[in-house]
Amino acid sequence: MHSFYYQNRILMYVVVTILVIIFALFFASNAASSIETSLDVINSENNEEVRIVYISIPQGSSATDITAILDNKGIISSSLAYEIYLRNENMADKLRAGDYEIANNLDFDELTSILLKGPPLKTYNITIPEGLWITETLESISSQTGFDVESLTNSLLSGVVDSKYVYLGDYKELQNWEGLIYPNTYEINVDANGEDILQLLVSELESVIDRIFAEEELPNWIENYNQLFTIASLVEAESKLEEDRPLVASVIKNRLYDDMLLQIDATILYALQKRKSQVLLVDLQVDSSYNTYKYTGLPPTPISGFGERSIIATLNAPESDFIYYLLTDKNGKMSFTNDYSDFINMKNKAKEEGVIP
Repeated sequence: MHSFYYQNRILMYVVVTILVIIFALFFASNAASSIETSLDVINSENNEEVRIVYISIPQGSSATDITAILDNKGIISSSLAYEIYLRNENMADKLRAGDYEIANNLDFDELTSILLKGPPLKTYNITIPEGLWITETLESISSQTGFDVESLTNSLLSGVVDSKYVYLGDYKELQNWEGLIYPNTYEINVDANGEDILQLLVSELESVIDRIFAEEELPNWIENYNQLFTIASLVEAESKLEEDRPLVASVIKNRLYDDMLLQIDATILYALQKRKSQVLLVDLQVDSSYNTYKYTGLPPTPISGFGERSIIATLNAPESDFIYYLLTDKNGKMSFTNDYSDFINMKNKAKEEGVIP
């Protein structure tokens, strides 16, 4: 009997132990679940989904306007609190207008720092001066954009860039692009590649010509656009002052009419591909179709980039009998004549006065 009682007590002990373990596991599981749920709630409250929000702040926006925009976009939780912060920090009138991409989890200091700097640049400007050779033009583009000269050259010669004015339709010679990259100031998208930039600059010449010829016509002494561009490049290279451009064009016109050598020093420098202040007698012997001391008529292509002023001056070259011009004043003023003796006298005087070497 004692043995049976003892056995029952052992069995009850085992059962109770098992039940205790079961209850312990059950409560532990529920507690863990409760803790996990609580953490989920906390995370849900404190770790709001981070989003990048696009906003646009118009020019002239007040601090109240700006805080309202930010509040409406969910970047700040209280427009009043942020406006008070701005005024306390003396920044209410220092935030910059523009288009922004801003995260919705920034504190006031971080947000204000962004708005004080202004929106990140999406474009930049480059300027191509007038009068540059094509090689110099590509170097200028390279220095302002970061694209190397070789890749820019390859883009022109590969046919990726298109222009209806390429000399004789042959885009594979760099010389045939001379003058076709229009000098101007351009706004460039930061994502633009070399081809995009070159196409923009080349297309600008076409736009300028279309605009000019909505009101103008080619004069009868100019046969085609290539001649127009070539003469405009000569006017660009030779003229210092605006008032002299049409008269320089007039001299070129008269010499072409008379089948005279143009004898323009700028064409010699282009043939030599050297920039220097004085053309020497030995330079005049260079064997090049651009040597206007040796060959009559115009050079085969423009010799530089040219601007609208030189185009207009060429189209409106006045009637005159001038066949000579010379720089006669240090301020850039030129003198014109149809008499060779008069020209020589002006030249000697200009040398004595140090105007020309």
